[in-house]
Amino acid sequence: MNKKNIRQEMLEKRKNISEKVRRNLSEQIAENIINSHFYKNFQHICIYQAFRGEVLCDRIKKQAFLDGKRVYVPVTNQEQKRITFYEIYEDTAYQTGAYGIMEPVMDEQSTVLSKPALILMPGLAFDRNKHRIGYGGGYYDRYLAVHPEHTAVALCFGFQVIDTDLPCEEHDILPGYIVTEQEIF
Repeated sequence: MNKKNIRQEMLEKRKNISEKVRRNLSEQIAENIINSHFYKNFQHICIYQAFRGEVLCDRIKKQAFLDGKRVYVPVTNQEQKRITFYEIYEDTAYQTGAYGIMEPVMDEQSTVLSKPALILMPGLAFDRNKHRIGYGGGYYDRYLAVHPEHTAVALCFGFQVIDTDLPCEEHDILPGYIVTEQEIF
């Protein structure tokens, strides 16, 4: 199976789960993250704004604020094909950004991530060797390639983990962990 077919299949599977199921599974994944040693070890947490049926990060964000952690989200520069993580707060205002993803409204006080962080990343398909297929833009791969000080953790629903090896390329950066509603590996 090629990446294009895998992407289409996983997008379709995610689209077919109800919003209630997505929220429930996302809550279970959030609990796995919040109880993990890697969450506890980082003061800086990077989440993403879920779209296209991705695992929701709302519970993780809320808990991180309660725990006094600093929270960041990616802002996409489509021209340069890169992301930069900016700090958010409980009262941060958002606007529609690249690809229709919500991004924080930027101002002169917007703070860029400058400390080692736990980076939670989405994806479409994963295998047991932690290979990941995203949407094909390579944004996280490029960011992590020049920022090895961070620990990347991919969030996905259990059905997104497949038993066969996914195709991978030399520039692919593997997450340190993959977290589903059922397990962390």
